[in-house]
Amino acid sequence: MKIDDLALFVEVADQLSFTEAANNLDLPQSTVSRKIKQLEDQLQARLFERTSRQIFLTEQGRQFYAHCQSIVQEFQLAQDNLSDFQSAPSGDIHLCMPTFFSEVLSKEFFGIFMRTFPDIRIHIKTLSPTQIEQTCDADLFFYVEMPKNSGMVARRLFTFSRRFYAAPSYLDKHGTPAHPRELIHHNCLRFDTRLVDPSCWLYVEGNDVHCVDVDGTFMSESIRSTMQLAVQGHGICYTPQFLTNAMVREGKLICLFDGKYSFEQPYYVMYHSRHHMPKKIRVFLDMLTQYAEQKYDLFEF
Repeated sequence: MKIDDLALFVEVADQLSFTEAANNLDLPQSTVSRKIKQLEDQLQARLFERTSRQIFLTEQGRQFYAHCQSIVQEFQLAQDNLSDFQSAPSGDIHLCMPTFFSEVLSKEFFGIFMRTFPDIRIHIKTLSPTQIEQTCDADLFFYVEMPKNSGMVARRLFTFSRRFYAAPSYLDKHGTPAHPRELIHHNCLRFDTRLVDPSCWLYVEGNDVHCVDVDGTFMSESIRSTMQLAVQGHGICYTPQFLTNAMVREGKLICLFDGKYSFEQPYYVMYHSRHHMPKKIRVFLDMLTQYAEQKYDLFEF
């Protein structure tokens, strides 16, 4: 039994049409029908039921298809891997990430990568965190949480510091908290990722991570909107340091507690499998990891 025969069977089972399978394989329909009949004779099993208008898999055919599909996919991946070693990386890479991270990488990294690998085309889909979790049609995903899908592999790309900020006008009016526990007495502008409790603001004291349960008059899925309202003096925001650096330099926001108690938030890049990773994905991932390790000002705007 040849791998080509298994691939032909999988194509017919996918299409449930000898005509469509023949067109996709660029073969005469009579050849496809003959090869399926030869395969059934060899297995001594009927794989398809035929009617005048359609075909469908038998119970034996469904069981055989489940095994053949994985065999054919593994063989094709192995072929791709061998081809990778014999040629420069090329093709399409599909990335799924939040908008802010696309902006971060567009500053410099994408340009460097495209000059280094001109035959690789990058496609980016920018989504909210909850949409990223539900999306599967990408090569690499960028996310702040470990994957819930056990079939995904996660690599920590970097960490960023989440801190507490308020405008001078707010602190003049309401006072400056001396410890994160005192935030329960303040108007906290909450960012809702739909992944974790937006009212639980994490802080580190000693070697322990603590949560202060906050409340306030504003909650949004846009973290920048919480920052903008904080600048206007409406409350305290809890945001990554890199997003507020410019506002702090300009005196629009003050970092509370002098940066003490900040929580180091990991950021992950995820992919479906570490086995048979195409060369185009491997070189992108390796270059991005090295870039993130070397660029301490990665998030400076």
